[in-house]
Amino acid sequence: MVRELKALLMALVIIAGAAMPAPAQAQETRDTARLKFYFWERVRQESWDNTMSLDEAAADTSSYVRLRTSLGAEWAPSGAWRLHLRLTNENRVYLAPKLDPRLKTDFNVHEVIFDQLYVRWNSPGRQGLTATVGRFDMMLGEGFLVMDGGPLDGSRSGYFNGLRLDCALKNRNNLTFFFVRQPRSDTLLPVVNDKHQAMVEQEEQGLGFYFSGKAKQTGMDAYLFRKDTFAFGLLPAGALHIAGGRLVHPFSPKLSLTAEGAVQLGTLADRNRRGLGGYFHLDHKPGRRFPVPAQLTLGGIYLSGDDPATPRHEGWDAAFSRWPKWSDSLIYLQARETRVADWTNFVSLYAGLVLEPADKVKLHLAWHRLSAPEKTAPSALLSGAGRDRGDLLIAKIAYDVSRNLAGRLIWEYFQPGDFYVAGADPFHWLQFELFFRF
Repeated sequence: MVRELKALLMALVIIAGAAMPAPAQAQETRDTARLKFYFWERVRQESWDNTMSLDEAAADTSSYVRLRTSLGAEWAPSGAWRLHLRLTNENRVYLAPKLDPRLKTDFNVHEVIFDQLYVRWNSPGRQGLTATVGRFDMMLGEGFLVMDGGPLDGSRSGYFNGLRLDCALKNRNNLTFFFVRQPRSDTLLPVVNDKHQAMVEQEEQGLGFYFSGKAKQTGMDAYLFRKDTFAFGLLPAGALHIAGGRLVHPFSPKLSLTAEGAVQLGTLADRNRRGLGGYFHLDHKPGRRFPVPAQLTLGGIYLSGDDPATPRHEGWDAAFSRWPKWSDSLIYLQARETRVADWTNFVSLYAGLVLEPADKVKLHLAWHRLSAPEKTAPSALLSGAGRDRGDLLIAKIAYDVSRNLAGRLIWEYFQPGDFYVAGADPFHWLQFELFFRF
């Protein structure tokens, strides 16, 4: 399959090259051919204490600076063809502890990767077809099931390797088909200064159909996915079928409801599996100036857990959505429970608001009341006796200084409940970020 993907990518590049204008046509196509370059730099500091241990006495303090640099280029030789390239590198400077836990150095000079490399073709016409092949970012809906193809490298990248077809239908409806394959590390394209960065625990493959449309004023999505996970070491193979839908209904210009739900059926090793998951949020936008909130939100999340007393596996599988959708700090705690950013056995009832105290400044505040659908086996972290995960407070301020510069500051505080071991300590988690783009 790796050879097939490489051959497919090469074929598309050759096809794109064949479609380029010959030198004799250069004068005629000068107005349509375009070449653009991009530069992104993200400077992010993250600091936290006992986020993974919930133990004030443990050596669980971390503070580091992440420097992510991306260079991109896009060539549109005609209105139908587009070639996109983006190279990315993320280095870390460790402050506490003084050394990178894996590389044993205070400055982590990491890989330069192809973060994106794809060819895109658009057919003419209002009801046209768009084909994308190669390495590309993909988010379907709100990223509930499809958002990040490589969760183990954090936010350095989120790409998928594969093919995507988008068909524009009548009445602003759209049908998307995708096929992706994610190896355990980046073996499909060259890597400079290869550190063998793990992308996923096991090789994964997925395909699916995603329909999005409208019925009067209500947005309606429906989808069918399949995900296959290949055995590696002690990790078993699995097959998962997912069916679900999403709707966005405006009750008025200021009040709207968003809800999404899905069911999962399949196998995990020799066990049958069934998972249920969904969320909703009711958003009210008063449309008045500060100090009135710009937005008020009430929401809920339900992701089923596995009951160890049954032969079937009922835990929700996050599919291709292991990213900090609801919290930037909890994904680290999840690494001790199951896997990093593994949203499963999770319930939240939450409230939030957005304030806009000045132009280009937004303050987001949220409180999550957390629990678990199922108790779990006791461990050094988990009590095995309760379902109360605890309370999570989030404050985020975002400032768009200009079209080229933006920044944000996030503080999260978690107070654990009886889902965790007795005496579990709370934690604070802090992130500061500057983002430059040209």
